[in-house]
Amino acid sequence: MDSGNLDRRTFLRGGMLLAVGAAVTACAPMDPRVVVSPTPLASSPTPLPSGSSRPGTTATFGPNGTHYPDELPWLGDTAMHELEAECDWVDIGRQLQGLTPQQVAEGVIIRVASGSLPGDGATSSARPALGGFGDPEWTRNVLICPRDGFGSITIADVGIRFDQCSRLSLFGFVSAGSFALTQCTNMQLGWSRFASANITRGGDALAFYELVLGFRQNPEDTVGIRPTESYAMTNISRYGCVFGPSVKPADSDAHCDTVQLEGTGDGEFGPFLSVDCVDYGSSNAAMLLHDQLVSAEYEHCMILGEQLPWRIYPLQPGDYEGTPNAFSGGCRDVRLTDSIVAGAVGRMGFTVVENSTLSYQPVDSQQPSQSGAWSVDTGISAWSANDIMSRQDIPDYDDATLAGIWTW
Repeated sequence: MDSGNLDRRTFLRGGMLLAVGAAVTACAPMDPRVVVSPTPLASSPTPLPSGSSRPGTTATFGPNGTHYPDELPWLGDTAMHELEAECDWVDIGRQLQGLTPQQVAEGVIIRVASGSLPGDGATSSARPALGGFGDPEWTRNVLICPRDGFGSITIADVGIRFDQCSRLSLFGFVSAGSFALTQCTNMQLGWSRFASANITRGGDALAFYELVLGFRQNPEDTVGIRPTESYAMTNISRYGCVFGPSVKPADSDAHCDTVQLEGTGDGEFGPFLSVDCVDYGSSNAAMLLHDQLVSAEYEHCMILGEQLPWRIYPLQPGDYEGTPNAFSGGCRDVRLTDSIVAGAVGRMGFTVVENSTLSYQPVDSQQPSQSGAWSVDTGISAWSANDIMSRQDIPDYDDATLAGIWTW
């Protein structure tokens, strides 16, 4: 990749890959009391002749098409129960409502026809695209994915909300908008691209796989994880994700972070786990970890502040010219292994730092309190775009590149 000719518009294309098929109009969510039978796939995929096509997970920074939940049916395999839905949240809801616990335990994939899915916004009060679907008593998640591959379904730019859903996994979607999760449990989103994420009220066992978010001009955080009132927000994890900058205008007084874990309530908060992820700082910081967060752990991750985000997403006239911190906030238990950090780490309570490198010499209070120590490489601060991307498995985050690794 030419480090001198990166066009930020690459990250902002609203059309992304062209969706196949006609768009549908917005519909109200399905009444959860209605019970219907699921629709079998009209032409089921031919079973693979020799077991699963699932690859083993490869530990690289960012997406590579192998970070995927172990217990979920593989997109390229034939599940025990193959269903088809129209490109419509109502019909997706119908397929979910017809499932029995036994079918779910045996493995279910709902393949959605090509087109455009509507939305009503990604705020905590927006009308949900799916509300109250799934069952927390199910022993396995139901996979919902585009029938015709990544890019064949776009979700409305206004964004979507999932409310009080359980045991659902959505993989392979693309949107120039955002998504919200409110009071969801055992939810998984992956192999998808959105502008941002709003995870609020409460939730448990929320996992993200190779999500690409951010890279936008916007004063709001790329990802906000904010439990409210006395709701718990627990067991949040990420695998092979890339969360990019949100850049505020020069005259904005907003505090704009890439990931903000903010304890706005008094319920249990955390832990937060990141594996093989890449986070680029926004106008203020890459990671804001509130004091109420019980712990944050990073395994083989890159947290890139200072001027490194602008190597990948160049600032434009009128943008706030920040030098993002890597970390801010005051979480008292932060652990890193096999990771690279560029930028100030503030008053974070590091407890374990093993085989991890920082871009400057830290003061004594920034060294881990339990085990390990920072290695220092001041040369990280001068990395070019090529230096950053050469450490990943893909040359860029273009939709065509992502479509090449997210295949089934």
